[in-house]
Amino acid sequence: MKNTFGKTAFALGFLALLSVIGIGFSMTIDEYSLLAEEHDGLFPAEEQVDMGACKKGSETEVRNFVIDGKPADAIPILTYHRIISQEDINDTHSINGKINSMIVFTEEFEKQMNYLYENGYVTLTMKELYAYLNEDIEIPDKSVVLTFDDGFKDNYEEAFPILEKYGFKATNFIVTGAITNKRYSFSPELAQYFSMKEMEKACDVFDFQSHTYSYHKRDEEKPVNEWGTHPAFLTSKSHEEVYNDIKTSIHNLNGENLGFAYPYGEYTPDTIRILKNLGFKMAFTVENEVATRDHHIYEIPRFQIYHNVGLDTFIERVQQ
Repeated sequence: MKNTFGKTAFALGFLALLSVIGIGFSMTIDEYSLLAEEHDGLFPAEEQVDMGACKKGSETEVRNFVIDGKPADAIPILTYHRIISQEDINDTHSINGKINSMIVFTEEFEKQMNYLYENGYVTLTMKELYAYLNEDIEIPDKSVVLTFDDGFKDNYEEAFPILEKYGFKATNFIVTGAITNKRYSFSPELAQYFSMKEMEKACDVFDFQSHTYSYHKRDEEKPVNEWGTHPAFLTSKSHEEVYNDIKTSIHNLNGENLGFAYPYGEYTPDTIRILKNLGFKMAFTVENEVATRDHHIYEIPRFQIYHNVGLDTFIERVQQ
């Protein structure tokens, strides 16, 4: 198996990341805005999501791909957050008079997925991506990985049917503290999250990986940094606190620890040590570039698909 640290030394990779952390891609989620009206509090730390007959992402089978021509030497990984129909958009989805950049219209998402389908793209599972990065398998040149961050309910209501229609696979990096025990009616204007039953119903498309338990938030007790934001909890809290939060998320997901997505893309070398100690195989940043086998396995880049990413830009990214 190839050395996953690649050509770029870890220290240089981390310093390079610091230059882009301040871009600020994700909506702020604190302990209060995280939870929609149906919550009485965080999903209990001691509970596990009952997924019925679903397989965990790390237990799924890796396909043997037929390579027609040259195999891929890089793979675009795409990241979505909220998927909402244009007819459901109202003032609650705007920030300073503009639609929240994290929202992709369902109609645009449909066009993007249709493009992938019509042009013969293969969507890899998280386990297949790991096998590819470690040179255990080769993948077709037209391969892509679809990821969703946070675990919003609209991912189930809007994105899931489209992904299912095209036979696509995706990974949802979920804030496990936001999972609900009961299934509530979908209200597009609210920041709602997956219920356990919805996770089970969607497991033929999504596998669920960790995005922390309740640490997807910024530490307002600490001074703002040079980019004008408070530091993320993963970088401001103690080693023990971060370790325990992520460990709880693993427990909630029935021991699943194949992949981890850094909230806001912020992390430190100590964060990586924590992930290694907890058995994670890889972790994902928010750098907009294709992933290759030369990337550090705990610093895998992903393209952010924002509201302003039109179909032409989408096509450019998946064709890289």
